[in-house]
Amino acid sequence: MPRATATTLSILVVEDDEAVAELLRALLNQVPGWGATVVHDAAAAREVFRHVRIEVLVIDVNLPGISGLELLSLLRADPSWDEPPVILMSALDHQPGIKEALGRGAARRFIHKPFDVDELIREIEATVSAARG
Repeated sequence: MPRATATTLSILVVEDDEAVAELLRALLNQVPGWGATVVHDAAAAREVFRHVRIEVLVIDVNLPGISGLELLSLLRADPSWDEPPVILMSALDHQPGIKEALGRGAARRFIHKPFDVDELIREIEATVSAARG
């Protein structure tokens, strides 16, 4: 379990499956020092980035309309983008674009669904540690 800090780690989860999204919101917000916001589509994610400094982005690759990878490209082009570490999630780990996003550094990690919640927490911890150097 991570240590509680004086500031809250701001996590944005973009997940269209409402049951999974609510589970992630509840579990991530139980971790001391973490604050998770969950949205269900690309438009909502873009709006959050305009108003909140996000420190970790967890994004489902298979979103309705704009895919998670397309959303990531749009966010990276936005002036509000502050280079938070990105974790991609998908049930289909061989989808086009995932390896490329990891290879070029657009995303730091990939988590295969269904995933173990403890694994997700460990991946977020590792991603934050790597980003902070």
